[in-house]
Amino acid sequence: MELQQLKYFCEVAKREHVTRTAEKLFVSQSAISRAVTQLEGELGVPLFYRQGRAVVLSPYGRIFLEHVSQALSILEDGKRLLSEQTREESGSVSLGFLHSLGIEMVPQLIREYRRKHPRIQFTLLVQRSGEMLMKELVAGSIDLCFSVPGMFGQSDVRWNHLLDEKLFIAMPKTHRLAARRSLSMKELSSEPFLALSPEHTLRIIFDKVCADASFSPKIAFEGMDVATLRGLIGAGLGIALLPPAAARFAGVVEIKLSPTPIRALGIGWVEDRYLPASAIEFRKFVVSKFQGK
Repeated sequence: MELQQLKYFCEVAKREHVTRTAEKLFVSQSAISRAVTQLEGELGVPLFYRQGRAVVLSPYGRIFLEHVSQALSILEDGKRLLSEQTREESGSVSLGFLHSLGIEMVPQLIREYRRKHPRIQFTLLVQRSGEMLMKELVAGSIDLCFSVPGMFGQSDVRWNHLLDEKLFIAMPKTHRLAARRSLSMKELSSEPFLALSPEHTLRIIFDKVCADASFSPKIAFEGMDVATLRGLIGAGLGIALLPPAAARFAGVVEIKLSPTPIRALGIGWVEDRYLPASAIEFRKFVVSKFQGK
């Protein structure tokens, strides 16, 4: 049973005439007759009775028409919904981003984009570590993601680079080195560090920075989000390598490192996978916001 056969059946039932149906649909009369005959053979009952040149629905045909009409209506509703969901001005975007980008960057981009495109819906927002985010993207759970390009090696993910984010040492205001304008990692080798868990991009960069400085850090606390680390730094429990805070954080100062570590950030998508127009337009908007910065 094919969709085209069902459509032909409904059209014949509406007009009660095979020839007129063929003319209306711009197909041959034999194609219409063959489709109806095949349906009747599959169902095992006559769908129409002939009355001269016309055809009328049999009792079986009337029952079948009711269900076919409902099914075709549901399919049309699905097509219409998909069209609405993928239009660039009224569709939806599913988006993933790193934990640390949910404080300022991502909300600001979404807020600004929705001011210009108020009918766009962000139907799925996923906040994950870098490793989990890549798994969500490759699995098709999200259209786009904000993360570190190439860090997790997925060859089928394409990236637009957005910015290089400088990383600083965040420490308590009461720390003995808090008045310094810059520091080196070697000077901090004996300090207690607060860090994110190993699957986070900031942790991967932190581990590399320490390795480049030839020491293994003493991890006093391992957490899941940047805000928690800042709170614990303010409480005097240690220091951390972090991106700059969006606003001043009580009891915490940020000091430049020399050389300055960076975290590259980009917007990624899976190459050769369908992207709705709404997601493509949002990606273009994001890239344009960072061009020239």
